[in-house]
Amino acid sequence: MKKFLSVDDYIAQASAEAQPTLKKLRSFIKKTLPGCEEKIWYNVPFYFLENEIAGFAVLKNHVNVGVGPAVMTATERSRLEADGYHTGKGTFHIKFDQPIPTEHLKRLLQAKVKLSRMKRP
Repeated sequence: MKKFLSVDDYIAQASAEAQPTLKKLRSFIKKTLPGCEEKIWYNVPFYFLENEIAGFAVLKNHVNVGVGPAVMTATERSRLEADGYHTGKGTFHIKFDQPIPTEHLKRLLQAKVKLSRMKRP
C-alpha cells in the first residue's frame, strides 16, 4: 500500500475525476473548522481540533466522508439520503458528480466539535 506524505500528496495521486471533489471537500472542511490540524492518519486525510473530527477517503467512484456514528444519527442519515447521498453508520458517500452537501456537512462537523469538547478532561 502506498504511504501518503501529506494531504496534497493524497489528492495529487487520486484519479483526475476525484480531485475536484477532494479539493472542494478539503477547502470546505478547513473553512468550517478554522485552526484545525490537517494530517494523514491511517493513510487518509483527517482533521483535528484537539481530537479527531472528520476524515475522508477516495474510493473507485466516490469519496467516503467519516464523521463517526455519534453524530451520524438516524435523522442525519435520513436527511442525507433524501438528498441522494448513500450513508453508513458514521459515514456518507459523495459521488464525483455530486456537489458537496455543505449544509449537512457543516452541521455534522459542528456537532462533532461540540461532542469532542464535551469529552475534554
